[in-house]
Amino acid sequence: MCPMTTPSALVPTDPSFAELFPPDAELEHLAGDFTWAEGPTYVAMRDRVVFSDVRQNRTWAWTDQGRLEPEEDPSHHQNGHCTDADGLLIACSHGERALLRQESDGSWTTLADSFEGKRLNSPNDVALHPVDGSLWFTDPTYGIDKPEEGYGGTQELEGRWVFRLDQDGTLTAPIRDRDKPNGLAFASADLLLLADTGADAATHGYRIDADGNATYEREWFRVDPGKTDGLRLDIEGRIWSSAADGVHVLTADGSAELGRIPTPEVTANLCFGGPYGTMLYITATSSLWRMPTRTRGLELRR
Repeated sequence: MCPMTTPSALVPTDPSFAELFPPDAELEHLAGDFTWAEGPTYVAMRDRVVFSDVRQNRTWAWTDQGRLEPEEDPSHHQNGHCTDADGLLIACSHGERALLRQESDGSWTTLADSFEGKRLNSPNDVALHPVDGSLWFTDPTYGIDKPEEGYGGTQELEGRWVFRLDQDGTLTAPIRDRDKPNGLAFASADLLLLADTGADAATHGYRIDADGNATYEREWFRVDPGKTDGLRLDIEGRIWSSAADGVHVLTADGSAELGRIPTPEVTANLCFGGPYGTMLYITATSSLWRMPTRTRGLELRR
């Protein structure tokens, strides 16, 4: 499969934005015909970006060798992914209402599917804490509410929370004050950025202490048009956020937009990847796109 290129049509707001890309940078269309492409993450030990088509109930991979390859069919409506402290793929499954880990032999282990005797809603996105190795994941009700994104069911928990799974298996719910918690990313060991795709439609900052407690700090930023679904940070702390018209890049404190990468369809999520971590992969409704950059995804070493 040969990627198609299209003029980058970058939209700078600040002069520094152009410096984040090679002069000849083009947006590449890698693959299409998906229904709702989501949850990309780079799995370094397998040299590929794994991503979901939530509504077609499948996952796919784009390899560093330039091939589109099937992953899970059915995927049980997997959505967000990350890798854990050992580099293994972690998946949020709407269908199984669980957080899963893919072992080195390809089998799946359920890490969490209930809290205090009640089933989880439908885990949506997940991030690795850079110091203690815990996994933080959001649990809205999209897999219950939307028949095209899960197997339905009844909400058993009293809310839609953000959970923390310790490496010893202890599950807690440190964040309980959001409407529909969605994408999340650690800016540092003590700062978590959390997108809310409910009526609030903003991304918020929470301070995380050494015991895994979370304290609300402030609204960090919001995008327009649309809402932040997924987000990532680069090595300088800049925020790369999905939006209805593409990817918005903001300063680390969220106070200013630096520029935008337009996409033809609504962008759901993104990740940095490739052998050097400089390639930006974008899932936008029916397609997977790629854009070369001069920066790298933030890797907070343990």
